[in-house]
Amino acid sequence: MAYALQSMLRIRSLREDKAGKQLIAARHERDAAQVELSKRTEKLEEYGRTKEERRDRIFDTIMLRVVRREDIDRVKDAVSRIDEEGILLQEGVSKAQQALEEREKEEDKAHTRFVIATKNHLKIKQHREIWEAEELKLQERQQEAELEEFAGRRMSNDDYDDFE
Repeated sequence: MAYALQSMLRIRSLREDKAGKQLIAARHERDAAQVELSKRTEKLEEYGRTKEERRDRIFDTIMLRVVRREDIDRVKDAVSRIDEEGILLQEGVSKAQQALEEREKEEDKAHTRFVIATKNHLKIKQHREIWEAEELKLQERQQEAELEEFAGRRMSNDDYDDFE
């Protein structure tokens, strides 16, 4: 006899596989977000180390010289671009941190779905094992009953007395 819940077992197996693939994908996305955060953090740290030196180089171009008003305006613009770069780098780190947190939440959700799918699949597998064991016992009983039918009843000493 075929297992009545075979289609459910197959569906649960497919769901477990799908949840596993989603978990792997979520972990890859989390890892990529961590790499992106590391890159952006490194750029921000590099900016912090070189910021003053870059500003000094710009100011050195006009120090102790006679300059026009537009030269001073260009220096101010260059310094403000350096400051803007720092702000953009900081925003980039913040966004990368938020993205990482979102990917970690997605990974947690995917892990929960995988655990649930695995438990559900395991329940059906256990049910099938129990069903198979019961089915085997039932078949053995049926075979024993069939053997009893064909073997008939054995004659005892009392049965021989009837023939005399």
